[in-house]
Amino acid sequence: MQVAKRSDTGTGIKAILGLTEEMRIGTTSSDPYLGSPTFDEVPFHVHVGCRPALGTYIIIVGDADEFVHYGRIISGTEDNPRANPSALQQNQAYQVGNRDPRPTDKAPHVTRVMAAEVLGEIYLDDNSNITIKEPNQLAQTGKGVYELPADRIPQLLNIPDSSENGFHIGRVESGNSSVDFILPMEAIARHLAVVGKTGVGKSYFVGVLVEELVRHGIPVIAFDVLGDMLKATEDLGGCNFKAGENFRVPYSVIGVKEFLGFVPNLTPDQLEIVSFAYDALFNKAFKTLDETAAVNIPIKNLLDEIQNLAAEFGQTAVGGRAAKKVETAFNRNSLLTAKTEEWLSEFVEKPITNIFVGHLSQQQRNLIVGATARMLQALRKRWQVPPFVFLLDEAHFFLPSGGETTPSTLVIREMIRTARHDGIGITLITQSPASMDKQVILTCNTRVVFALDPDDLRLVSGTMGDVSEEMKSRIPKLAKGTAIISSATDIMRHPALIKIRQRQTRHGAPTPNLAEDVKEWRKMQEF
Repeated sequence: MQVAKRSDTGTGIKAILGLTEEMRIGTTSSDPYLGSPTFDEVPFHVHVGCRPALGTYIIIVGDADEFVHYGRIISGTEDNPRANPSALQQNQAYQVGNRDPRPTDKAPHVTRVMAAEVLGEIYLDDNSNITIKEPNQLAQTGKGVYELPADRIPQLLNIPDSSENGFHIGRVESGNSSVDFILPMEAIARHLAVVGKTGVGKSYFVGVLVEELVRHGIPVIAFDVLGDMLKATEDLGGCNFKAGENFRVPYSVIGVKEFLGFVPNLTPDQLEIVSFAYDALFNKAFKTLDETAAVNIPIKNLLDEIQNLAAEFGQTAVGGRAAKKVETAFNRNSLLTAKTEEWLSEFVEKPITNIFVGHLSQQQRNLIVGATARMLQALRKRWQVPPFVFLLDEAHFFLPSGGETTPSTLVIREMIRTARHDGIGITLITQSPASMDKQVILTCNTRVVFALDPDDLRLVSGTMGDVSEEMKSRIPKLAKGTAIISSATDIMRHPALIKIRQRQTRHGAPTPNLAEDVKEWRKMQEF
């Protein structure tokens, strides 16, 4: 990747990167106890007066000025023999020795060593450009270590440096400086998994992501279990719907498996007849969608088809009972309709369509999500709706682990495998990745990882690219609103620690203060 051209103020790579002696923080070192440079990790002695922070991006120079290593600080130690417990105890007991075991950084017995993971190498070629390569050279000892200017970090991560070319998610920090983190456009089409325990900032991040999608004109359809997106949808000029009230799906386009999930207690003979009858209407419905981008097939058409097929099979009585069960299930179910409704046209026109499903049972949620996904993907294949992002909260309920399948499981699995070619991006949010279909998580090329419990971390850690073990070990203690974002190397060269930016829209579901809520409840009871 081309990064920069030769600077007018210098001829070497240090000048191109803007490195000065004031930015030098240490010298590469070698010690039988503290370690020596390897292809993966380089220790360095920290210069007096320098305070490089954990996670700081650094440059390690060598003999040749057209080649450097770059990396990130992952650990550190300070050695001070005068501060070991025995020495301190003796000084206090006998009132001897130096009462201040660490007078200054310049004390000759104080040694500060940090370790940097090696991320790659930067070369200067004959055309005065620099290119970034995988590490394959061993760093040298006794060489300078410099703090990398923050504005160079996007080039090393291979991410855009302008929000016009991606999604402004937050800031990536390096020591005492930071720079905007812009998630590449390609990440959305190749699916995101957002994971983290309760209260760490997942929903807040999703609001930021939706703001960015809307800014770029990408429609969003969200299935909202907890009401997190209700206020943001209003702020963004979108539409909120409530499943079963003003959001229903046409029964004729959701697929036979999804439809049968709405009709309980069919016998095997009845199931066979209803399936054949439904397939006939399903094909008719999509022919109508191709021609008019709408569908309106009364349930009576299906009932007639069931009875006609039953008569052909010599099972008129079976068909009559099957038709009665289908009619009863349809009339009693508030999630199905005969025709496409207003929400579909709103979805095409509005920036975000948010469907609240929190009041439904999980079985109903599974059915409505699976049915909607099936219909929208079919419409997208026929170019009846624009490319869009499908956002699913509490995804572990819809895509459970352990081989369990639901009406939504098979549909969303299929969508994830093929959606990229249809122009559909999928974002899955879960607080329990260990309870979620592992294959689905692996299929999501980009992962946004907030603080996680150890069991969930073990599942996710293997999907995070070249995140160091030291960085992984700190994930359970990540601050609220801070996440590690990793992706396929052609989207984002290295994982990075990101501080999520402030939202412009309202956040819908803050963590409740139970004490205050109880007081408010008691006041209401007085009236």
